[in-house]
Amino acid sequence: MLSKNCFSCHGPDEHGREGELRLDLEASAHTGGESGDPAIVPGKPDQSLLVKRIFHKSAKKLMPPSDSHKELSEAERELLKRWVEEGAVYEGHWAFQAPVKPELPDGSDANPIDRFVAGKLAKDGLRLSPEADRRTLLRRLSFDLIGLPPTPEELAAFEADTAEGAYERQVDRLLASPHFGEQQAVAWLDGARYADTNGYSIDGGRHQWLWRDWVIKAFNDNKPYDVFLTEQLAGDLLPNANEQQQVASGFNRNNANTHEGGTIAEENLVNYVADRVKTTSELFMGLTMACAQCHDHKFDPVSQRDYYRFFAFFNTADDAAHDGDGGVNSRPSIQARSCLSTPQETETVKAEFEAARAKLAAPDAEGLAAWESENRADLESAGKEFTLLPLVAESATSPNGNPERISIQPDGSVSIAGGDYAAYNVMCRLPLDKGPLQGLRVEFLPTDASQGKLGFSGIGGLEQNLVMSTITTSVSSFPALNVDLNASLPMARISASASQDGYGPEKVRDTTPTNGWAPPTGSTIPQHLTVTFGKPVDPVKSPYLTTELMFNFGGSASPARFRIYAFTGSDDGSPHPEDITAMLRAGADGRTPEQQVRMESYYRAFSPAKAALRYQVAALEERLSVLEQPHSVMVMNTSANPRVTRILDRGVYSSPKEEVKPGTPGSLPVLEEPADRPLNRLDLAHWMTRPDHPLTARVQVNRTWEAFFGKGLASSSADFGIQSTLPVHQDLLDWLATDFVAKGWDMKVLIRGMVTSRTYRQTAVASAELLKKDPRNELLARGPRFRLSAEQIRDQALMVSGLLVDRLGGPSVRPYQPGDLWRQISHYGSSPATSQTFVQDHGEKLYRRSLYTYWKRTLPPVNLAVFDAPNREVCAIGRASTNTPLQALVTLNDPQFVEAARFLAGEIAAGSGSDDQKLSRGFVKVTGRAPVADELAVLRGSLERERERYRSDPSAAAEVLAVGEAPVGKPINPIEHAALTQVCTLLLNLSETLTRP
Repeated sequence: MLSKNCFSCHGPDEHGREGELRLDLEASAHTGGESGDPAIVPGKPDQSLLVKRIFHKSAKKLMPPSDSHKELSEAERELLKRWVEEGAVYEGHWAFQAPVKPELPDGSDANPIDRFVAGKLAKDGLRLSPEADRRTLLRRLSFDLIGLPPTPEELAAFEADTAEGAYERQVDRLLASPHFGEQQAVAWLDGARYADTNGYSIDGGRHQWLWRDWVIKAFNDNKPYDVFLTEQLAGDLLPNANEQQQVASGFNRNNANTHEGGTIAEENLVNYVADRVKTTSELFMGLTMACAQCHDHKFDPVSQRDYYRFFAFFNTADDAAHDGDGGVNSRPSIQARSCLSTPQETETVKAEFEAARAKLAAPDAEGLAAWESENRADLESAGKEFTLLPLVAESATSPNGNPERISIQPDGSVSIAGGDYAAYNVMCRLPLDKGPLQGLRVEFLPTDASQGKLGFSGIGGLEQNLVMSTITTSVSSFPALNVDLNASLPMARISASASQDGYGPEKVRDTTPTNGWAPPTGSTIPQHLTVTFGKPVDPVKSPYLTTELMFNFGGSASPARFRIYAFTGSDDGSPHPEDITAMLRAGADGRTPEQQVRMESYYRAFSPAKAALRYQVAALEERLSVLEQPHSVMVMNTSANPRVTRILDRGVYSSPKEEVKPGTPGSLPVLEEPADRPLNRLDLAHWMTRPDHPLTARVQVNRTWEAFFGKGLASSSADFGIQSTLPVHQDLLDWLATDFVAKGWDMKVLIRGMVTSRTYRQTAVASAELLKKDPRNELLARGPRFRLSAEQIRDQALMVSGLLVDRLGGPSVRPYQPGDLWRQISHYGSSPATSQTFVQDHGEKLYRRSLYTYWKRTLPPVNLAVFDAPNREVCAIGRASTNTPLQALVTLNDPQFVEAARFLAGEIAAGSGSDDQKLSRGFVKVTGRAPVADELAVLRGSLERERERYRSDPSAAAEVLAVGEAPVGKPINPIEHAALTQVCTLLLNLSETLTRP
């Protein structure tokens, strides 16, 4: 009460202290402040200034003052008065006292957790609720331990196992699962601010996935928590540190960093170290030490001097202030191998790779003939009713270019007078009298200034290679200077006048900066690229066309001059190289063996029919690299000349004051400095894991409890300081913490004890009386029930649909997400050095667990962020659990979920049986139980309505079935398949599906 209402003005922070009165220390409260009157006279409230002021009738003298926006209730004032009457005993903050193992309460329960909980409940006239049914129990346990639902087969086996210890056998099975480490790692990655990008405004890429894999293996191997902590804080300082211990030290390199040239080196270094202080203190000790960076902590006994002594532990690394450009890891880094690699998987993947490569290389005369026939027909129709319509540019800009070097010529073309500008936005007005427009053409023209070439390399330099990375177009009813990336026109067909080998027109679909369309090097004649839109554009409704051209390829020139055309009819160009086009036109008869080999090779490399195989080969090749090759990972080290640490006045990097040496807060157990050297991070790790440390074990036990019960025994799991909430079950927390240490910091023993307790196994169904007595379930008289995490929701959809790929570890993947969001938030728009464009992966990478999704700090995966996943720019402990309409929009419309519903529907539809049998199979697959009659009636009605809808609009059915890259599988009636897809979408959106029971 005093901390919440008084300590901000009368607490530890001497610079913010009012009236020289300090209430957080007993002696200071007895002495009083500048008035000379004691704030507290034990046993004498009428002589205590504190009591007088909290009851004062004058608004000017009442405490807390009105401008503090704090107010004591009548009950709180009376409680403080009674405390003074009873002697005003200062007991010290509970979390700063070393835990002492309490005596077990009396009771018949074998599990100590149940003894404590049942004893507390009995005092309130309550008892533990009955055990949940077996289906609910296994579903709860499976989500909690491995993050995935149990299969129908696992549920059936558990329900059939009537022998004693059936539940415990399920616990042990799940604890031994390789997916255990994946599930437990998620919260740790949040706290350790793991991401795949550097953060700050540029937010370029990094490679830190080897550290993430280390975390997964540490949980799977049940690495003792004290070792887990030590290796992350100081793995590099361990005697004869091995490769994986160095990888573990990358924990302290997960901080954001920047290579932006305009930033100040010293400020960056201070920010990096401050982030390590915040993360280490919050994650391991539940202390908000960051509050003491600028001044003494307002509430906790942590001075600014304490802060910078702690800061000094992390101010010794040899990291650079500006580093990490171009996706290369910042220093220090090492080359290391994945700890999750096994010889067995390596051999399996090798075999899969060779088989897939052989399958791709195998002759496919039937497929080739069909592809040739289709493309020959396309070429025959090319140019029909084709009319080219020159457009006049009304606006031409570059987000990072000099506007004086960009000009619109009298003929409507755009001219650039040199410069490495990576992007151009051009707006043109469309002709209103030519009917629907089918597409556009961009023509690149040589100029005298470029000495007859198509572009410049820098100011004054001639073109070396003109490579257009992407082209994006949108139309609107009003003049728009920039492309609307949310409404860009799809590209149905792309052709070019000529291309370099490997840089054909289709390459502009791949937004990787190293790809794109390139006209012949050194070309001195006009060259063009032609795009046919996915659907015609009506210029009457949308008379303005805006086009963005990007040239992000490393070393690419900027165009010298270009012009934009619209066209009607069919594009007169070919999307294929010149020799392939000629062979298609001529037909297979008379083709030489060399030409046939060339055609077959091109077919394998570019035909849509072979795309899935190509993705599979590429994914397996990368997986082999992960298993066999070393990769870069950032680690910690100690500089030969460590930086001097000084207290910074107001936390400002440019205001250093007194020098300090490494040390720990004075309010916690003393860490003695060795006589022969300064303290280091290894000393800090050993200090944190001392048995008498009051915080480390409590904090970890509390977070573990929170993972399984929805909230911690101490509800403020990120803050164990004086502002924290007093645990309702403090004796239980202390018993668990001391037992955790006594049993060797064994995480699986700790977790097994929690999930085998009767407290955990209770039903979540509560009576009205129980809800009234304990609405927040603080007494633990019922089981926990809460929404699944973002990752669990997505992973569940993939698993029940049969799409989930369960490989462990490896580089992060990029499944479906709105592709242009990266461009919209990219620093400087489209600068070659700072732009980022989301490049979606294909094949099995679309279906990996969410743990492996590429994490961009300034734009985390949107379908996870909507479900409260943090951005990981800083340490994030605990997640909110909201329920919003936006979440339903994701699960109903996101391609990942629609595809999962489609794939699940395909499996259901392919089976035999009546509608009711098919619907029941789907319901069991998703929820783990059979539907009751009323539920089945709702599903039946939904199926009939969807059938009617798609019978009347078959194109809508085709649109649904086109979502996602997973093949359809067995031929199924499209109306039936689409209707069942919508029913499966309904199943994936049930509250029961999205809730951990």
